[in-house]
Amino acid sequence: MIQTNDSGIMPLLHDLDKVPVEYIRQVSHIKRVLERWVSDPEFELAFSNNPVEAIASLGVEVTPEEIIPLINRAEAIKLRDAIAAGELDTFPIATIRYKSFITEKLAHRTETRRESRSSQPRIGKWRDRQVNRCASELGFLKADAIVHPPVSFEISKGCTVGCWFCGVDAAKFDHNWAYTPENAIFWKEVLQVVQDLLGVSIRTGFLYWATDPMDNPDYEKFLKDFYAVTGGCPQTTTALGIKDPERTRKLLDFTRQIDYRIDRFSVLSLKMLHTIHASFTPEELLRVECIPQNREAKGKSLKSNSGRARNHAVKKSDELNHGGFGDTIACVSGFLFNMPDREVKLVTPCQTNERWPLGYWVVAKANFNSADDLKKVLDDMVSKYMKPQLYLEDLIQLRRDLKWETMESEFKLISKHLAFTFLHHKNPESLLSMIENGTYTMEDIGLQRELQDGVPMAETFYLLNELFLKGFLNEEPEPQMVQTMQKEYA
Repeated sequence: MIQTNDSGIMPLLHDLDKVPVEYIRQVSHIKRVLERWVSDPEFELAFSNNPVEAIASLGVEVTPEEIIPLINRAEAIKLRDAIAAGELDTFPIATIRYKSFITEKLAHRTETRRESRSSQPRIGKWRDRQVNRCASELGFLKADAIVHPPVSFEISKGCTVGCWFCGVDAAKFDHNWAYTPENAIFWKEVLQVVQDLLGVSIRTGFLYWATDPMDNPDYEKFLKDFYAVTGGCPQTTTALGIKDPERTRKLLDFTRQIDYRIDRFSVLSLKMLHTIHASFTPEELLRVECIPQNREAKGKSLKSNSGRARNHAVKKSDELNHGGFGDTIACVSGFLFNMPDREVKLVTPCQTNERWPLGYWVVAKANFNSADDLKKVLDDMVSKYMKPQLYLEDLIQLRRDLKWETMESEFKLISKHLAFTFLHHKNPESLLSMIENGTYTMEDIGLQRELQDGVPMAETFYLLNELFLKGFLNEEPEPQMVQTMQKEYA
């Protein structure tokens, strides 16, 4: 959060009762103008022609001087430099407060990523490897936006929205998991089992995936139970926020009272954005991000070329990301539950490709019928698929997407986005040839390095484990093996 000498900056992801009404008005009204500017080319043109009139059409109390440093590149650079130097007097205080809110949200994302790490050692180390892998596989910008929460729960089967760009190719809506007395008891039992395994990191979980949470009329009941059991309130991301504005308003009021997370509306059309703005005041949407998915915003919010969007790669080409950064909308590194099917998968994000068209690995999956059954399933998944380190008998193989170069006593591992240099390693070409091959165990490589190059086995083992922990070694499951894994748990 930006600091000023006169204490003119306050946090907005905390108790809003302590924040002056005028402060909230300034930030939320600027946010509304920017939502229209990003999503609506006609408003952008109107602003460039007559900013006062364009702003007035939105019914907000904002001046052009407060907006221009946020949309004009040259002024934005000046604002950035002034903030870095602590020289803020030349910019409107409302603009500084809005920038502080953005900084606060980015810090919150970083903190949420930290909170998402399980204290269970095997889970924590496995997740760390996936975080490291994603950085080089997807690129820093994309990877930095992924929080890697350890769990998510679907409480519907399928989705009613049917977005053409759905990155996880949600099935057509079939039915909801109703909040019956029996299901309510089972739900709390499941939450307790997962919490016993994950600890407080469960609080960063959420209640959707290839679903829209508000398809389920009992969503709020499941959410309140989640909060009662874990002490955390799941983030809500929905494209149905305007279907029943009063219901949505009550949900936002509840989450605002108990937590400080950012909720999100998926904006599928410009008409939907207009309806959202007509249904909710800027202040009500202060902590709700309106994600522009409408075609008019195509140049400012490219969609992931994954899942169902891959079927529209030609027709909708100008709305899709084409390799500038990693393609996936997946974010969980952990357990994905579908409660209607009583199914759990172990998943983690990856670059979308023919092997993984939905942008995430499925490492294992299983069904469960009781809390005791689930406990055994999860314990087995952790034991079998989340090893904390390499073992002598492990086959060592470089990730499929990595290339390598060597020079004298150093080598580089090169992904599409990043390159990593490792110094002071004897005969690196021989080492990398064995690692790339994928037919040598850690013991084989250590022994051969010692016999041929005089490198102590302990040194080789240390290096291989370093590569493993940094996510450079191949842990990718074989897609065709997932069904076998399911039978293993049945």
